[in-house]
Amino acid sequence: MFCWRSFLLEEVYRKRTTLGVNILPEDIAEAVAFFASPARSSKSTGNILNVDGGVAAAYPR
Repeated sequence: MFCWRSFLLEEVYRKRTTLGVNILPEDIAEAVAFFASPARSSKSTGNILNVDGGVAAAYPR
């Protein structure tokens, strides 16, 4: 069954991102896989990767 509240909430979150996308679990999994792979992240130290579609850039502290 389709839930309008869920749809509207997704729309609100999507509009808050500078990229205009919703972040999915698969997006988080890609970031985790990047840092878990020594071949891909061996030269990366002390980094914080924001997987938020640009929300941090749109709403700075």
